[in-house]
Amino acid sequence: EHHPLRTADQEPKTAEFASLNAAAERRAKECRSAVMPSLKHLNFRDYDRVYEPSDDTYLLIDAIGYDVDAMEQSEGDDGTMLHSNMLQTVEIGCGTGTPTVYLAKRIRGILGDEKESSVEESSSNTNKNCVHYVTDINPDAIRIAKATAESNGISTEHFQAVQCDLASQLIEKMEGKVDVLIFNPPYVPTPDDEVGSSGIEASWAGGSNGRVVIDRALPQIARLLAFPNGVAYMVTVDDNYPEQISQTMDELYGIKVVPWLRRRAHNEYLTIQRMTPTRSFQGD
Repeated sequence: EHHPLRTADQEPKTAEFASLNAAAERRAKECRSAVMPSLKHLNFRDYDRVYEPSDDTYLLIDAIGYDVDAMEQSEGDDGTMLHSNMLQTVEIGCGTGTPTVYLAKRIRGILGDEKESSVEESSSNTNKNCVHYVTDINPDAIRIAKATAESNGISTEHFQAVQCDLASQLIEKMEGKVDVLIFNPPYVPTPDDEVGSSGIEASWAGGSNGRVVIDRALPQIARLLAFPNGVAYMVTVDDNYPEQISQTMDELYGIKVVPWLRRRAHNEYLTIQRMTPTRSFQGD
């Protein structure tokens, strides 16, 4: 699943994007490590069926936690931080459900860390009505994500798991209404014929440049994000040519993409791309 560090053609083409990458690396070093939700209910057989949380998962929840911290410390929404009154979130390709359950616990103030629990007072519990939707094409992931939510005190009323391809079953219902969208895609470059299974392989096989599934998801992300306060977090590696992704989202959908947290893991660089809409979605 690992691959070489970026080649020369994967280096940022502009000084601006290189600077954003450098800032993301600094941000990742400065942010505190997120407290993982409990996964004690899972066993080795479960990890034969779904992706086991790893470095990309940890970086993803660190990025979410970084912004929840900023939301707590902010005196009001300034359009750059998470919306302090979330109503709906979506995670595409949820696997164990770890990122969404982490977010749900953070905004409800029910993680064990004392500082993380302070959100219960600071947000006056306005986020406790938020409904978290997760999707996965793998039926085992749906089962396991539900169990993760239940084991961490998130009720079925506030956690809905939908088996589908990407977010296909949610778009009509939730277009322009998603406050937070989370996507840890299959980003590993593989032969295209390895993409699209309904088993655990779907969690990593990304096709050419690791972009086959990502490119299918980008229009859905643009349709789902709420304007002006929606935020999406997507994992990339340099093989995915994230600067091209940034340009595409800006030009086609008015979505600003910024490398938010960036960290080297083994022989690859992982980056969380933070996406925010600059205008409401305009369909074809």
